[in-house]
Amino acid sequence: MRLTSWLRGQSEGLWLARTAVPADRAGGLVVLVIGLSVVIGLMTYNLQPYSVARPSAGRSWEEYLLVNLCALVLAPALAVGLTPSLDWCSLGWRRPAAGAARTAALWFALMAPVLYLASRQPAFQGYYPLQPEAAQSWRFFAVHEFTYGAYLLAWEAFFRGFLTFGVARLTGVAPAIVLQALAFGVMHLGKPPLEVASSFVGGALLGALAIRGGSFLPCFALHWAISTAFDVLVIGAGPGGIF
Repeated sequence: MRLTSWLRGQSEGLWLARTAVPADRAGGLVVLVIGLSVVIGLMTYNLQPYSVARPSAGRSWEEYLLVNLCALVLAPALAVGLTPSLDWCSLGWRRPAAGAARTAALWFALMAPVLYLASRQPAFQGYYPLQPEAAQSWRFFAVHEFTYGAYLLAWEAFFRGFLTFGVARLTGVAPAIVLQALAFGVMHLGKPPLEVASSFVGGALLGALAIRGGSFLPCFALHWAISTAFDVLVIGAGPGGIF
């Protein structure tokens, strides 16, 4: 009975939030064009291993972060600067509604067993942490999680903030959630197949959470918590790690 009431509350909240997103064809088109351009550009860059500055050399982790952060942050800034009807608050940069943090915490608890089982799979143990040195040094681990957290903040601000709230001005909430989830899933190409497949569903759930809370910040907190916890579990499952 309690679960039924919670699900009803979530659906009612999504419907109420749907009516709160302003209709804005011009602003929505700007977000759609700029957003898809960023997704295509980053997907092309991320799937090749070579450096932009030196095409004959391998790409460093620092360059990967810099290119992605610049694209994910500067493109929305360009859209806001060019479009008077767009502002940061309406694109998810605001305090989330009551209950959004509780929902994010509940989803994290539900994900915990899945994370534990996945962390024991060879495909994930060979891929995470993204910087292998993080498994051998506490200091390196802390720096990695902090810098990756900054990356995830830009990631969530772009997908669950800019794309979700921006495109919703043009298409409505449901199509915007689907579109950003598809883009989010495509951006995972090259990662373990199970993660790629689940990212489409995860992207849709995060988009719904953003709309429900009126902010992408609970999505960022959830995404970062899952990422950090998964690194800890993977390191703990392997030999000779810090956990």
